[in-house]
Amino acid sequence: MNTFAGRKPENKTARRLLSFIEEFGKLDAEMQIQQIAVFLHVMGTPDLTMRELEQATGLSSSSVSRNVSALSKVHRKGQPGHDLVTTYEDAMDRRIKRVRATPKGSKVFNTLMNLLGS
Repeated sequence: MNTFAGRKPENKTARRLLSFIEEFGKLDAEMQIQQIAVFLHVMGTPDLTMRELEQATGLSSSSVSRNVSALSKVHRKGQPGHDLVTTYEDAMDRRIKRVRATPKGSKVFNTLMNLLGS
């Protein structure tokens, strides 16, 4: 855990929240807050549609698509992603894309919940 002037935060809740943020930093030191928000929405409500993610996050469809791509196994332009979520076609309507956690995403989420003491 990062410290300030060699000291850990005294507030227990602040320490937990810092640990939570640092866990994302282990995945990618430059992970954006939008990616974290999308990931947490997917974990909170599995099998969301891309449209539901737009509504939940307030992001545009292109931003949601870009962030889901970064959280997927393969990011844009074939670069490796974080492999935390995956998309799939809706069984009733192939035009609808749904998003759910990968095994790695579930593991990261469980680690986060343990850090928060939930």
